[in-house]
Amino acid sequence: MAQSVAGDLLTGQHVRSLQESRTIESIPDRRLQAIVFIMGLFHLKMAMADAIHRIFLDDNSLISHIAQICPKETSKIQSDPGFCRMHEVIQHVGITSWIEAWRQEASECKSGIKSLSDFAESKPTWEEVCSMANDMARKYVATDDLTEQHSRSDRDRDKQFENMLETSYALNFGDIGQVEALFLPWMMIFAGCGKHKYAAEMRRYLENVHFIYPPRLAHAIRMNILVNPTGKQGQFCALDWVVEHNNLYIKRIYGGKYANHQKSRIIDESLLIEAYKNIRHQFEQMFCFEHRASRHSPPRMEITFKKLTKYMEEKKTYATVKGRNSAYSIPDIMSQGLDVLTTRAHFDVEVYAESLRAGEELEDEDVEVEVENEWSELADGQEEVEDDGSLDL
Repeated sequence: MAQSVAGDLLTGQHVRSLQESRTIESIPDRRLQAIVFIMGLFHLKMAMADAIHRIFLDDNSLISHIAQICPKETSKIQSDPGFCRMHEVIQHVGITSWIEAWRQEASECKSGIKSLSDFAESKPTWEEVCSMANDMARKYVATDDLTEQHSRSDRDRDKQFENMLETSYALNFGDIGQVEALFLPWMMIFAGCGKHKYAAEMRRYLENVHFIYPPRLAHAIRMNILVNPTGKQGQFCALDWVVEHNNLYIKRIYGGKYANHQKSRIIDESLLIEAYKNIRHQFEQMFCFEHRASRHSPPRMEITFKKLTKYMEEKKTYATVKGRNSAYSIPDIMSQGLDVLTTRAHFDVEVYAESLRAGEELEDEDVEVEVENEWSELADGQEEVEDDGSLDL
């Protein structure tokens, strides 16, 4: 029976290092062969936020939009943003981006429309709104002509617009199938940002789940890598997030203090954290203390959003401008990433997967197990960007 362990890259390195140190053992249990590491998507999401904040080059890049909504925090965003601050910035810029996208689409559909207020006064029908929404999804999110755009001449291309399409499409996921489909572009983004270990780990996950692991084990991993503790629609979270959440309550909140803060006490009371939380919630509700002392009202962002929307309108963020250049052009990640995965690995995954299904043990000459991973060994001049914990909660 396989035992899954979910965590960040450091946890995976420790698990594989421990298994490698036990390879000399003859019994599978002593080799810890049943332990299967699962990459935590919560830590991967934090790495994505870090990768996005590294891409601030031009007028339509993220850092220029951040300078409009919080000009006093640009130095923090560039140096050490933290996950919560970066997540909030991406959310605010995303809201404003959709507002500007709706304005641009409305101005293209109807003449004389310069703002969403003018569009509302025109009283569009519900069918027109749905048609515009579908066109926006195909145009700004799920475009399928990125390769055609790249093949155009520099005079006819809009490289900033292509970067916007690639980032928006990479962030638009909701299920495990879509998450795995987005691994390919994110592998290239991580490699370009210097996060080669994340690129290698994502590739290892795809190879294990789709080629190496038995079907039942692969299905169990894919169906449980995202969980929904609340049972509400749209409230799925990663396994490592649940672990971090439980660690917060076990070690910090209900772990005791001073002489009571001991390992034995933490283990004994770890099963009671949900009961403690329910008791605290009941007292807060009975005495009307719920969120009255610690939670502040959300900031009013109307003026800030208007400022950023005006900036996007001036820079024509969502309008295609022929000949507009960019300091960096993202290639067709889907096709190139697929080419790297299928042509540069010398590991016969089909033979190995077939042997696992049959329960056979392969000899060294049956299959070549050396994989030429272009992210495992860095090229000359490349440096690995280590995670120093700055994005942790």
